[in-house]
Amino acid sequence: MAKNGGPSHSDDAAMAHPKYSLPEIERRWLVSPGCPTGLENLPHWVVEDMYIEGTHLRLRKMSSSRGEVVYKFCKKYGRVASLANPMTNIYLSEAEYRTLSMLKGRSICKRRYAVAGGSIDVYPDLPSVAIFEMEFESEGDAADYVPPGFVGDEVTRDAQYSGDALASSVA
Repeated sequence: MAKNGGPSHSDDAAMAHPKYSLPEIERRWLVSPGCPTGLENLPHWVVEDMYIEGTHLRLRKMSSSRGEVVYKFCKKYGRVASLANPMTNIYLSEAEYRTLSMLKGRSICKRRYAVAGGSIDVYPDLPSVAIFEMEFESEGDAADYVPPGFVGDEVTRDAQYSGDALASSVA
């Protein structure tokens, strides 16, 4: 661990290719709030994320508009290729989630809508931020993808639009 309590650079390097992780290959774009129209009428998930202080860990609670609730604990290891980010998810019980939610961290909530084969995340606490994201099977598929016309600037590699950075901006 680094002196500030966060992971050190050597910790990250040692975990660059973790055995049980899967690559998350995604691209992300800004969307003007309210575009496309009618999102509020679509089924959605309310996603509550907590980024655990001093780590690369995320605690997540997902509640669907149909009443389903899913709890996850995630570790992202950092990009190992241009778009591939190895990650590991552990599905939790509600009791496990409650126990882990006592850790110190920064939280953010968003509504996730399935749109155009991907999803739009709308952040109620950050009314000027909505992000369209698309996940892919391969880096080639990601490179060849043409996003829908309602998106704006791509923010895939822009750290200020990471979940952790957005959570820090509402804290």
